[in-house]
Amino acid sequence: MRVGTRREFTGRYKKWCAVKRAYSEDVERNIMSSTTKELMIGVLKSGLSAIPVAGGALNEVLFEIRGRIAQQRLNDFTNSFIDSIRDLGIYIDKEKITSENFNDIYFSIVKRVVETNCKYKLEIFKNILIGNIQRTYKSDFRETYLDLIMKLDFVEIEILEMFKDTGRSGSMDITSESIAVVSTLTSKSCKEVIKERIKECSPDLTTLETEGKYEYYICDLISKSLLIDSKTTGNTHRDLGKEGLTVLYITDFGKEFLKFIRVGF
Repeated sequence: MRVGTRREFTGRYKKWCAVKRAYSEDVERNIMSSTTKELMIGVLKSGLSAIPVAGGALNEVLFEIRGRIAQQRLNDFTNSFIDSIRDLGIYIDKEKITSENFNDIYFSIVKRVVETNCKYKLEIFKNILIGNIQRTYKSDFRETYLDLIMKLDFVEIEILEMFKDTGRSGSMDITSESIAVVSTLTSKSCKEVIKERIKECSPDLTTLETEGKYEYYICDLISKSLLIDSKTTGNTHRDLGKEGLTVLYITDFGKEFLKFIRVGF
C-alpha cells in the first residue's frame, strides 16, 4: 500500500516538474521588449479589479507611459540644445531668451519634439532654435514650415537641398527706366543621385521599388509646393517630350523653407 502511494506521488511530482519546465522554457522563448514589459507592468499594477473597465484603465497606463517618453525626449533635446550653445560659444542674451518671439518659436518646436525620435529632424529643430538666438526669423509661414519638417521624410529634405540652386533668379519687375526684364528659370535632374540615396537608406528595395519610392518623394514634394516639374510649365514640343518627374526646380516657397531650417548657419 505504501509503495503504491509513493509511486503515485512521484508520478504527480514528475508531471508538475515537466509542466513547470515547459512553462519556463516558453517564457524564455517569448522575451518581451522593454517597451512591452513596461506596458504590461503598468497594466498589472492597475489590478485585476480594473478588468470590468479595462478600456479606461489601459488608456491611463498608455497616457502615463506616453508622458514619460515625451518628458525624456524633451529632456534630451533641451540638454543637447544647451550643450550645442556652450560648444559654439554663443552668448546667451537673457532678454532674447525671455522675449515673446523666441518663446513662441521655442514652444512651437517643443510641441513637435515630443512627437518624434528622428535624430535628423531633432537636429534641424535644434539648429532653428540656435539660429533664433542669434537673429529672429519672422515669417507668416513659420508653423507651416515646422509642420513640413514633421511631415517630410528626411530624404525628402535632402532631395530639396539638391535643387537649392535651381528656380527663378533675376527680376521680373518692369519700371519706367527698364530696358528689358532679366529673369531666368533654372531646372535640372537629380534622378539617379536620388535613387542611389534611396538605395543607401533602404538597401533591401528592388529596382522597381526604388523607382516607386523616387516617384513618391517627388510627387510629395510637388504636392507641398516645394518642387515643380518643368514638364508641366511649358507647352512647346520640347517640353511635352520631357520625361515626367525628372527635370525639376525648387519653388520660392521651397527656398524660403530651406532658409528657415538653416537660419543662422
